[in-house]
Amino acid sequence: MSSLEESDSPKSESAREEDPKQEGSSGDQNTVQGGATNGGFIFQGGQHQVEVTQYFGVQPPTKDLDFTNESIETEYFEPETILIPAGTFWIGSPRGAGIPNHETPQHEVKLPAYRIGKYPVTNSQYEEFIRQTGRPVVPGMGWDGQRVPQGFEDHPVTGVSWYEARAYCEWLSQKTGRRYSIPNEAQWEKACRGGNNSIYPWGDELDEKRSNHGGSSLARVDDYPPQNEYGCFDLVGNVRQWTTTLWGEKRITPDPKFAYPWRDDQRNDINASRQIRRVVRGSSMKDDVNLLRCSARSGQAPDDVGLPGARHGFRVLMSVQPTRG
Repeated sequence: MSSLEESDSPKSESAREEDPKQEGSSGDQNTVQGGATNGGFIFQGGQHQVEVTQYFGVQPPTKDLDFTNESIETEYFEPETILIPAGTFWIGSPRGAGIPNHETPQHEVKLPAYRIGKYPVTNSQYEEFIRQTGRPVVPGMGWDGQRVPQGFEDHPVTGVSWYEARAYCEWLSQKTGRRYSIPNEAQWEKACRGGNNSIYPWGDELDEKRSNHGGSSLARVDDYPPQNEYGCFDLVGNVRQWTTTLWGEKRITPDPKFAYPWRDDQRNDINASRQIRRVVRGSSMKDDVNLLRCSARSGQAPDDVGLPGARHGFRVLMSVQPTRG
């Protein structure tokens, strides 16, 4: 798979320091020397140096982006993850034309740090789970019996129920000693927004070159560039993705107790009744273009695998919080 290329942060050229012991280097006899840098100017006189940073066509370094560059060693079958920093972000959409009520009001949510799948779980990663557990492959996955069709190893696994996605995460936790799960919808949306508050993962304008939306068949998870500044791929426009968050029993609107504002409460109960739908995020290649928005959400029955062309997939979340003793 291709990897996100990191852009160099602006670096300042160090100004030559004058010897403070040299004659004429004290008090009001100093001259001020200015040096241009990639991100501003450095003014120096005598023993004192003042750096004024003004970015001219250069994106200032972002602590969040440095934070997400942390990588960890993984097993050959283990999904690659990106570290998402702790802090607040805006979830949902402002009220407006074309925005359903269940996406409003837009509000801030604070989350601890976590890691999330850089890509949706792929066929080859899920195949190892099938091989080691002996679980059956359902017809909706489109496999050749128990095997992934040749050439589809790096496509997202699709046609899996919420329960199958959860079973995969439990198996992955046992195999690696790490705490994997399906993300809740706030964790998914924060990762989708990439540190911004844009309409789409990449910005406020629709960009047909950033996703597989409208495609005739599924794309590999890395066929398109990363969709946001965190470096997450394939968030929207290829495959729908499960979350742990509860929606309610009705298809069109969530139950009032699961409506916004979002809270880390019983709406994320993994042991809830099978009759209660779970929130699905992202969008498939066949979904309406309006569903490419970061805030788009719907409710699906947890044992449903999705319709042809809009099958359900998922990405993993890995907890980075210390285990309580």
